Amino acid sequence: MNFIYQLDYALFETINNYAGRWPWLDAAARFFLNDYFVPTLMAVILLKLWFDGTSSAARSIKQRAVFVGALSAALANILLKTANLIYYRPRPFDVHEATLLFYEPTDSSLPSNAAALGFAIAAGVWIYQRTWGWALLIVALFFGLSRVFGGVHYPFDVLAGAVLGCGSAWFIHKQKMTVDPLLHLIVRLASRFGLA
Repeated sequence: MNFIYQLDYALFETINNYAGRWPWLDAAARFFLNDYFVPTLMAVILLKLWFDGTSSAARSIKQRAVFVGALSAALANILLKTANLIYYRPRPFDVHEATLLFYEPTDSSLPSNAAALGFAIAAGVWIYQRTWGWALLIVALFFGLSRVFGGVHYPFDVLAGAVLGCGSAWFIHKQKMTVDPLLHLIVRLASRFGLA
């Protein structure tokens, strides 16, 4: 286990050492790193997908992608909060010298909240809508890596968050007996108000 922590720190140090060298790179990292840009971008993409489709069949697939992505994010968040109650890992800046480009979060570093959320949504969409899914996976990857670059997560925190998010999406996808009736109910209710 000690080897894994050493490897994780070595990777963190390699990535974080580039922070603070070039203002343009720091600005780009802060753009992805903050708590608002990526979640807002993902929400806008999900909203677009919900209403998109040239036929009712195409729209139905996209709505399923949105619904599974949203449920995956909710499940990943529940699992993440549970993991944080069981295990606390200090942030890199608490233990090591780090170049910090972000505020100092106080919750557990492992798993990465940002990666869990980003990959849960992206993987949920990817299962049904590959083009948008790949785009969201790339955004989720930048979201996670910017957290390492900015000094608030170790690489394995991001990897654990990505696994948690993708695992949540896979689990939700497999729950068709529960998800399908719930999705149909939501679409029917949304249709009454012109929202589907």
